[in-house]
Amino acid sequence: MNFPQLESEVLKFWKQNDIFKKTLQKSAPKGPFVFFEGPPTANGRPGIHHAESRAFKDCIPRFRTMQGYRVVRKAGWDTHGLPVELEVEKQLGFTGKAQIEEYGIAKFNEKCKESVWQYKKDWEEFTKRLGFWVDLDDAYVTYHPQYVESLWWVVKQVWDRGLLYKDYRVTPHCPRCGTSLSSHELSQGYKDVKDLSVTAEFVVVEGSHEALRSGVRTALLAWTTTPWTLPGNVALAVGAELTYVVIEKLDEGGDDRVRFVLAKDRLAATFPDSIFEIVAEVKGSELVGTTYQPLYPFMDSLVVDENKQKLEKTAYRVHPASFVTTADGTGIVHTAVMYGADDFDLGQEVGLPKHHLVKLDGTFVEGMDFLEGRFVADEEVAVDIIKDLAHRGLLFAKAKYEHSYPHCWRCKTKVIYYAKDSWYIRMSELRDELLAQNANIHWEPDHIRDGRFGEWLREVKDWAFSRERYWGTPLPVWESTDGDRLCIGSFEELRSLAKDKSLVGENFDPHRPFVDDVILVKDGKEYKRVPDVCDVWFDSGCMPYAQWHYPFENKEHVDSGEGYPADYISEAIDQTRGWFYTLLAVSTLLGRERPFKNVICLGHVLDAEGKKMSKSLGNIVKPMEMIDKHGADAVRWYMYTINQPGESKRFDEKTLSDMVRKNFTILMNVASFYEMFSKEGGTMGVPVHVLDRWILARLNTLVADTTQRLETYIITETVRDLGVFIDDLSTWYVRRSRERFKASSETSEQDGAEAPENLDKELAIATLKTCLLTLAKLMAPFAPFLAETLYKQVGGERESVHLEDWPIADTSLIDERMLEEMGRTRSIVSKALERRSDAGINVRQVLAGMTITIPRGEFASEYQELVKDEVNVKTIDVQKGEYAVELDLTLTPALVREGMVREIIRRVNDLRKQSGLTIEDRIALFVTGPEEVLLAVNEHEAALLQGTLAKTIRTQGEVPANSSEFKANEFQITIGF
Repeated sequence: MNFPQLESEVLKFWKQNDIFKKTLQKSAPKGPFVFFEGPPTANGRPGIHHAESRAFKDCIPRFRTMQGYRVVRKAGWDTHGLPVELEVEKQLGFTGKAQIEEYGIAKFNEKCKESVWQYKKDWEEFTKRLGFWVDLDDAYVTYHPQYVESLWWVVKQVWDRGLLYKDYRVTPHCPRCGTSLSSHELSQGYKDVKDLSVTAEFVVVEGSHEALRSGVRTALLAWTTTPWTLPGNVALAVGAELTYVVIEKLDEGGDDRVRFVLAKDRLAATFPDSIFEIVAEVKGSELVGTTYQPLYPFMDSLVVDENKQKLEKTAYRVHPASFVTTADGTGIVHTAVMYGADDFDLGQEVGLPKHHLVKLDGTFVEGMDFLEGRFVADEEVAVDIIKDLAHRGLLFAKAKYEHSYPHCWRCKTKVIYYAKDSWYIRMSELRDELLAQNANIHWEPDHIRDGRFGEWLREVKDWAFSRERYWGTPLPVWESTDGDRLCIGSFEELRSLAKDKSLVGENFDPHRPFVDDVILVKDGKEYKRVPDVCDVWFDSGCMPYAQWHYPFENKEHVDSGEGYPADYISEAIDQTRGWFYTLLAVSTLLGRERPFKNVICLGHVLDAEGKKMSKSLGNIVKPMEMIDKHGADAVRWYMYTINQPGESKRFDEKTLSDMVRKNFTILMNVASFYEMFSKEGGTMGVPVHVLDRWILARLNTLVADTTQRLETYIITETVRDLGVFIDDLSTWYVRRSRERFKASSETSEQDGAEAPENLDKELAIATLKTCLLTLAKLMAPFAPFLAETLYKQVGGERESVHLEDWPIADTSLIDERMLEEMGRTRSIVSKALERRSDAGINVRQVLAGMTITIPRGEFASEYQELVKDEVNVKTIDVQKGEYAVELDLTLTPALVREGMVREIIRRVNDLRKQSGLTIEDRIALFVTGPEEVLLAVNEHEAALLQGTLAKTIRTQGEVPANSSEFKANEFQITIGF
């Protein structure tokens, strides 16, 4: 069966009949159910991981719509940010910000605006083809002026609360992109790397302890994994309460004695094989004030004025610091004020000089000899510094050090920690509020709430909010020459204060450089906009408000609960420190309740071997190729069922193909079977037959369980159970009911009533229709194409299954005892078939009987009949005792002949199928063979006629053209019709 072709037809039907729009317009007695779409960026093609997230996003809104809720599904596009800028820089051949400014910010940003739509058609085609129903015609776009105006309004609220501030501090800085990273961005770029580490000798000039004043060359040992910071060293830090030792030993390769100072706990690790003498044991506090020779002269030659005074007063000394530990290194920490957060804080505390030896682009400043103009993170720089220290006798040790180090998540450049001005939001002051709101969010999987996400919130840092870039939401802060600042919260406010109001007209573009041209005037003083743009994560974090241009429009929609908070969102696990976090951060900043009530957090999609997909490895899976080959429903079903949502998913095409065969193919075979008899089915009556009662009990249990699980956002078990039901329906209900369906469809009169076998047939057909229609509705959120096809095929009455009401379980049909009994029956059958297989006896060979031993209760005759038919035995003896199943494996000639007839029936039906006959077609059957075969035909003529839908049987004469030969029980048999 060509499922992609079927899906193509369904897509045409949806489009021609506007089915999605009709689902939005259908009656919604239960009111609104709010869904937020996390906006993708359209300057890159969709990947297989997007199929995962879009599948999970789609199923719950479909379910809730069928339940009677109105689910607005507004699409969105994330259009700002450095990924866009980097793509344009690549197109233009630029390598840095200077080239952008020379090219022109206006032209560059226009290129960015074009770039974000490069793959828009790919995204729209992918979204529609996957069956993700979202309103692409009314999507929010983060660069639209109305969206930006709402962002400004949010910034103004943060400003009015006193939570937005500017500070000079060390930030994780990408020298390639020329901008800071926020803590949640930083967390996404860690890589395991091997760096050159250095233990340097800082030679004591004047020691604060007598052991440092012996006349013997004495050096403080300090270790670093960033050798490029050593030229910027201005101090050493020790733990005041830690214990340090002064050791004396022979100098390596000479006769002189030398002394070294380090933490006692690091002695064994630092001198594992050396012979030395401990000459003193001191507290860190006793080392404070010790002065040492600078490693490099650059700071002294480059600093001026106030920093020159600080250099002479406080630099090149030992200072106490609480951050010093003995976990690694030497217990003495090298301090470069401008290149480490702890270093900077210590510098603030003790008054160390603040002067950069490194530019924002990560290169050393002029006047630094062999380092001038070189990029600090290049390994060659570390090598040359090590060589220089060794040449001057200041290198104690070097080694490769493996550790996890942050890289820019956008361009993959190594981050450097760099002191500079930046704008921050005081998220640390809102820690308790963030945690309280998170406690009211239902997470799937639930461990994310207090685990990965909760840990992030408990350690939340102030939000590094500004970026020194171009294509982003301009920070709406204007500053006067004397330091006064204004924060603007709307275009109207901007216009009212603008010196040239024509710059803020009806078609005002709030982006750089146009907004930079707007000078504000207040109380006779002029203000110019600060050049920064906002962290791009702020854009998506504000989408609950900005997508509606709140509060300038749709204020009632958001404030009334119709548009906020979201009842449901879903994205991948990396968004715990991305979109999930910024949604919560923005809403908390605005004093709002949690922005989403329920979230399904998804694991990453890996290749079949568990490796991360990448172009370099050549293991990228293209989603449209998989959809075109296997169908969108197949890809969706795979994402739902392969494992739990929060676990990483190995995408294996073979497994996906097997899922199609085991679920969709089987289901559609059942639907085709139903179609053969559908014209003969009556209305659903009270089920009598045990198989009807059982499958209806299973069906209504499935409805109840599916509803309960989806209402609690449990997906995997839900969809897996649908697959189990499909298997039960096919391999137990339909297969065990085949003879009931094939019963004569001619109505015979018995006292004016239909014959019982005809009524049983109609009830079986009606039961199967009920199962298939209900199953179509239950599958609609997960396999929307197949559900539509199935619904139409079995006679659904509405225009689309997606316009149906969600089924409600009929609890009166759920008989737990019967379900348990049927489970036991199937277990007995399974054990009996195992016995047959072990004995090498084909299941079509009739056996005389079997013995079933059960520990308690009864084994009703209706279940016994099922066992007889399935195991192919004539009688069953039920006994009490320990649970067991035994078969009478003795084969009499009569039993062999009966088994032979079963084989003949199977072969004839295979021949019928090959000939294209339907159940409407009757045949004149021909069977011939040895005498034992003819005897079997004579004994079981009625069974042969009924089993092959034949009108007559002959055993002599010419063999029909439509015939075949086979061997059964050593007898050569010819059949035909």
